[in-house]
Amino acid sequence: MNKNNKLNPIYQSLFYIILVAVITCGLIPPSASADNGSVPPELQAKLILTALTYDKNLEKTDTTELNIGLLYFPESVQSREEVLNFSKTLEGFKDKKISGRSFHTVILTYEDNGGLKKKIVDEHIDVLYIAQGEKKLVLNVLEATQAEKILSCSSRAEYVTTCGVTMAVGLKDNKPKIYLNLSSAKSEGADFSAKFLRVAEIVDSGEKD
Repeated sequence: MNKNNKLNPIYQSLFYIILVAVITCGLIPPSASADNGSVPPELQAKLILTALTYDKNLEKTDTTELNIGLLYFPESVQSREEVLNFSKTLEGFKDKKISGRSFHTVILTYEDNGGLKKKIVDEHIDVLYIAQGEKKLVLNVLEATQAEKILSCSSRAEYVTTCGVTMAVGLKDNKPKIYLNLSSAKSEGADFSAKFLRVAEIVDSGEKD
């Protein structure tokens, strides 16, 4: 990647300080949590975007813009609403840079894996955010992310263990936490820095069948 596109070390350190403060200190009160323990969209977006700056694999991607796919399952009204709300939330973070690049979001509808893989290729998706959906459908999606080597993330912390999503934001002891599945990260080609690994909650996949 061109040196001019790399995130300034000063800002990289600042991101890290903010990430540690948010995760270890808990910057939201227990009453702010909603939807069975999920983190509010604004804080969720901040944590996910900050975490992406520590994926060394994304730094190697020689593009001017990072493309984030927001995937929902049409069978679920809640899934669609989650993606639409999160898309609006991300609009408020358009000034944020990830590995020196701006980001662009694309809303995707899941039909089948063949169609999803085509959308990933056509839209040049680098990261896929997965909204709530049936477990078997989430597992199908992860087959595509691993095949296409793109990072999966979600607002559902349980998906990290029960399905194998690489990264998700959730609450632990009423504090926001980033959960990370290292085996899934490896399967999707992600390579997180040691700094990030020290503040993330590392988990193993549970039984997926």
